[in-house]
Amino acid sequence: MMSAISRLCLSVGVALLLVSRAAAEEPAADLQVSYYKQIRPIFQAHCQGCHQPAKPGGEYVMTQYGQLLAGGETGEAAVVAGKPEESNLLAQITPVDGQADMPKDKPPLAESEIELVRRWIEQGALDDTPADAQQKHDAEHPPEYVLPPVVTAIDYSPDGSLLAVSGYHEVLLHKADGSQLVARLVGLSERIESLAFSPDGKWLAVTGGQPCRMGEVQIWNVEQRSLKLSVPVTYDTVYGASWSPDGKFIAFGCADNSVRAIDAETGKQVFFNAASNDWVLDTAFSVDGKHLVSVGRDQTVKLFVFETERFVDNITSITPGALTGGIPAVDRHPQKDELLVGGSDGVPKTYLMHRTKKRVIGDDHQKIRHFDGLPGRAFSIEYSPDGERIAAGSSSNGHGELRVYQNADGKQLWRAETQAV
Repeated sequence: MMSAISRLCLSVGVALLLVSRAAAEEPAADLQVSYYKQIRPIFQAHCQGCHQPAKPGGEYVMTQYGQLLAGGETGEAAVVAGKPEESNLLAQITPVDGQADMPKDKPPLAESEIELVRRWIEQGALDDTPADAQQKHDAEHPPEYVLPPVVTAIDYSPDGSLLAVSGYHEVLLHKADGSQLVARLVGLSERIESLAFSPDGKWLAVTGGQPCRMGEVQIWNVEQRSLKLSVPVTYDTVYGASWSPDGKFIAFGCADNSVRAIDAETGKQVFFNAASNDWVLDTAFSVDGKHLVSVGRDQTVKLFVFETERFVDNITSITPGALTGGIPAVDRHPQKDELLVGGSDGVPKTYLMHRTKKRVIGDDHQKIRHFDGLPGRAFSIEYSPDGERIAAGSSSNGHGELRVYQNADGKQLWRAETQAV
């Protein structure tokens, strides 16, 4: 059943689409075009990935109204209020012989979108952005915290030297020993949902977005502390980034029930499957990169063929009542196609990725073992680098617990508890 938040996000996305379509169908003289409701979403979906404070292509930033009008390195005003024919932005997005200068290396905007932009400029290029929706943070103006931020994601670099920690509108890069904060990677996404270093440690994938407004995948150059790609995806935050073993692709889950993957070099979508019945919250590749696994709120662990985008099977039991609640986390064993999952029942479990026996309704044949349950929901799970231990973290009513188990026999090695202040 769809949650209230899910219904709200879907309604917002549909409303934005309907408003944009309705505006395009109305006669130009009859409707005032809204920058915030109609123009900004077009630029957000097609342009802001390359024109934002962290990645100002051509020295042009399109996330702030004033900078959007001013233009970039050419010195020409991008938007001249009331004069579409003198506005360089409109010239850049208008196709000639089917090709437009912008978006670069992508299909031109739809005719209806270009017409909306033209009419907005013609009507005076007014800014109706609410005060509380103004973009406030960039590298020169990082967030200021009154209280410690909610940490939704962390990841160690492969060599163990760095720890990436989520913040508000940013990722905080620390030395792993806690001795120094080495960088603040401030981007568009106000909420960070997952962090994943590439296999070689040179890149950091970040998923998140602005709830009910946009999803985003960021790829940062770790050494240079610079944003390589910002890829807008869907109308809600996105989750569960994972890298293919060769470092060429990044998979992630979406609140529209889809699992997707992009090319890490270009940002082009290379995988899409919507076989899930609820939000997809985490992903993992097989050892050889030929298969992809997703988990989500529909209580399943799903297996896909990456190259063909084909859904293969539910790895977990499909018997009603066999599983309790959603599954927010999955990790793959460092050396073999064995999966560790954590779910709302608080019980970490390991599974074989590939089926070795014919599916029988009611079986849970691929399960290897389950570990002692944690209090509350298991939100995070992880294999150790050698695969010999697993760690699982849970939360329940302000109480948190971390446990470490021996993978071979499920023996609990130690645990730590925390209490909300």
